Amino acid sequence: MWTRLIIVGIAVSALAFAQGKGSKGGGGGNSPMMQPGSVSRMDQFTQILKLDKDEKKAVKTIMDDAQKEATPVKDQMEKGRLTIAQAVAGGKQEEIDAAVKTYAGSETQMAGIEMNAFAKIYNALDKEQQQKSPQIYQMMPGIFKGKNWNQ
Repeated sequence: MWTRLIIVGIAVSALAFAQGKGSKGGGGGNSPMMQPGSVSRMDQFTQILKLDKDEKKAVKTIMDDAQKEATPVKDQMEKGRLTIAQAVAGGKQEEIDAAVKTYAGSETQMAGIEMNAFAKIYNALDKEQQQKSPQIYQMMPGIFKGKNWNQ
């Protein structure tokens, strides 16, 4: 019984969390520096890291490529949340467990894409910029869960 309640709670919180990602402010509040609707993530990256034109282009390319890689995973995650909800409604523990396991795999894959993108950006930075990178790191979780990482 407790397992079922915990899984329902996880499913509901995952759905609620996903709803918050579509806000105008971009990213659902992952960074205290974000100003609602006024500054794109690329502009934030540029301001924080003091990127020049070439560095900005390289970072944008890294992030755009990661977004392309993340799109099918994002779709899997959306389907996974629906599958969890349907399994919970059906009340069959085996189906719930399988759906949660599949969804967790998608979440793990997305986290890998986010961290690989950060690592590529970090490696492209000079030492001074690398010291400022924790602010960028804080922006990475969930950055590819929307249609465009830069919004």
